[in-house]
Amino acid sequence: MLNDYNEGQSNLQKKLEEIVEGPVFSGIIQFLILAAAVTFVLETEEAFDEYKIYFDIVDWVFLVLFSAEYILRIYVAPVKKEFIFSFFGIIDLLAILPSLVLIPGFRVLRVLRFLRIFRIFKATRFILAVDRMIEALSGVKRELLALVILSALFVYLAACGIWYFERFEQPEAFGSIPDAMWWAIVTLTTIGYGDVYPETAGGKIFTAVVALVGVGLIAIPSGLLASVLTEARVEEDEKDEEEDEK
Repeated sequence: MLNDYNEGQSNLQKKLEEIVEGPVFSGIIQFLILAAAVTFVLETEEAFDEYKIYFDIVDWVFLVLFSAEYILRIYVAPVKKEFIFSFFGIIDLLAILPSLVLIPGFRVLRVLRFLRIFRIFKATRFILAVDRMIEALSGVKRELLALVILSALFVYLAACGIWYFERFEQPEAFGSIPDAMWWAIVTLTTIGYGDVYPETAGGKIFTAVVALVGVGLIAIPSGLLASVLTEARVEEDEKDEEEDEK
């Protein structure tokens, strides 16, 4: 299998792949990822506005280095198409794309560079945990879809209800059902920013009911996910025990 995997590589590509996948090269790249994240944070501080030109230079340096690494990974990949459309290939592309697109405001997406930190977990149990979570979500996708539809229905009903109680008392906040939907979402998710709230007695009672329903809506997906993750972990432990016995 390994021979088939390396069949399309030249000796140079194999040597470069060893370097690229080695601890030294990976360590340097992870350092650059963290440095890029820190630079992006500092760039937003007004106190550093006078150093904007230096931040731009550093940003272009990061762009060149990340672009070179991306091209190098494509070059050493035995099956280039598989790498380009793989999880890590897409993440690497997202790390450089925002800086290449010269659209005002688009470069803020440079924060996506930090996603490349996932490479730290490539050879660890982190990826196994992510796979387990994806499998768990796929196992309850019908239930989650039903929950999304049910939540949308509750948002609609909550917006209609609070509009009925508060439309005359607070026309600026609850003058229409679309206006009231912001309150409905914030209340059902139990966030409660406090920017808009009921003032009538009927509105307050209705809000209490909506808040209680929201607690249940938040608890359901958490319970579903916890249940399927526990089952997946138990199955994995049983498989490991069977393999150890063999």
